[in-house]
Amino acid sequence: MLGITAGCSHDSDPAPVAWKLLPYGAPQLSGFSAVRFASAQVGWIIGGYVPDQLNSSTLLTTRDGGATWARVNMLPFTFSGFRALSPVSEQVVFAVGVDPAAVSPTLPGPVGPANGRAVYKSTDGGTTWQKLPGTGFADSFQLHFFDEQNGLSFKNQTIQRTTDGGTSWQTVFVPASGNWDRVQFPTPAVGYAAGGGISGGFVVGLLLSTGSLAKTTDRGATWQALPWTHQYISSLSFVSATVGFAATYPDHHLYKTQDGGTTWALVNSQLPASGNGQFLNEQEGYFADGQSIQRTTDGGLTWHEEFHTTPNSQYPATINSLHFPTAAAGFAVTADGQIIRGTR
Repeated sequence: MLGITAGCSHDSDPAPVAWKLLPYGAPQLSGFSAVRFASAQVGWIIGGYVPDQLNSSTLLTTRDGGATWARVNMLPFTFSGFRALSPVSEQVVFAVGVDPAAVSPTLPGPVGPANGRAVYKSTDGGTTWQKLPGTGFADSFQLHFFDEQNGLSFKNQTIQRTTDGGTSWQTVFVPASGNWDRVQFPTPAVGYAAGGGISGGFVVGLLLSTGSLAKTTDRGATWQALPWTHQYISSLSFVSATVGFAATYPDHHLYKTQDGGTTWALVNSQLPASGNGQFLNEQEGYFADGQSIQRTTDGGLTWHEEFHTTPNSQYPATINSLHFPTAAAGFAVTADGQIIRGTR
């Protein structure tokens, strides 16, 4: 059902990744939004739901490197599943989901602080969850915890920080513009947040795209905006504290920095995909966009399709997340409930 096209390689290139679709048991799920691993063996998939069933959001977990996945029913912990997840270890995991106590019994949709969102914590690998107090929490699209006490939350223009395990949150950075849709910490102290904004222009079919980029060197306590004159950053991947790649949308350009984000050089102006990117080193990288997984072995100069999804339901087979817990294993999840595993 799914085709694999091997990319060209040179004698010095790393072995290609072989991708295949994984079964994960009944019932069939849809709407996977992200895949995250705490180690080579333990990981989670969020965003899944049972089509045409109300309040049936789920969480999938693996304990064998993604070979098999088990379903965890999120009720009564939270409605609608999790929108962000950050593992600290194989047992300790933080996530953001709907707070049932903040959902009005008479009005449609959630009400209350943070639009009904809450921070949850699991100490048993995701089997059970505890809602945290979250005083001052302003919701989150991206979550990053360093340990059980210190973490960051990213929502629209706001970056928040907790130093007491999610009990309380303080805003540490609010720039004039830009949404923080991509977050990465290549070292425990150095991190980057990227994104921007896309809006319709005055001319039909024209998109106004602007990018934003910020950096921290103290685990998120303080942030500084970095100069960025290009379009919206749709993917961000650093291979060290100073060397990283950024892809932009809708022009599908790839840029590289070697000085910690101060300056960027254009690498490729015709990327075949510009979302969900991850570079394993300065030469080998992957992008998953739409229904395609693309690979480069020359630092982004050329790309070859390694995998192409095929819809298995009425939902599109769009790849929503790509993650390599190790250089030897990668995972992708789709909007129509497919789990794709790559190994070498």
